[in-house]
This record gives sequence, C-alpha cells and structure tokens, in this order.
Amino acid sequence: MLKTLRFIIPLVALVGAVAFWLTPHYSEEEKGYYRSVFCAIDHTDPQVFLRDMEKMVEDGNSGYALRKNHYIPALGEQMVNSWNKLSAQQKAAINQHQQLCREIIAKEQQS
Repeated sequence: MLKTLRFIIPLVALVGAVAFWLTPHYSEEEKGYYRSVFCAIDHTDPQVFLRDMEKMVEDGNSGYALRKNHYIPALGEQMVNSWNKLSAQQKAAINQHQQLCREIIAKEQQS
C-alpha cells in the first residue's frame, strides 16, 4: 500500500503540473491589446469580427519591427464571446465610444 502511494502521489502531482503548464496563460497586456483591437474594428457584422481582428493584428506589424505581434485565435474568441454576452443597449453604446467599449468588455471578462 505504501509503495503504491509513493508512486501515485508524485504521478498525480506531475499530471497536475503538466496540465497547468499546457493551459494557455495570457498577460494583462495581451488581453488589453486584444480589447483595444476589438473595440477598433467595425461592429456591424459579427460574422467578420475574427477576420477583422486578425487582419488588424497582423497588418499592424512593421517590416522592421523587432517584436512582431501574431494573432492569437483564443484571445480573439474571448473578445467575441464577451461581445455576445452583452445586451443590445451595451452593444449600441460600444459602437459610439471606444473607451466605453474597453471598459465594458474588460468588466464582462472579469465576471
């Protein structure tokens, strides 16, 4: 019994560590950047949100930049999911003010 516990406990700890390591972790800077990109795109057609975000991120790179931003589909999906949870009134307000858009999307992601 003790021999199996000596084997099982480290194995469970290893599996937990690997699962944590494989889970994507995004910095607040990346999330803020994607919020800004999402708020800058046109919100009239929800079918093209992801395409527009990808185009803006990839086209925003300068040819001489040392650090180039590459589109992260999972973060784009998070922004669209946050948008889909908003009420019609919030969506209308977002279309008028980009700063309000960033605040509402950030609040929605925290909840």
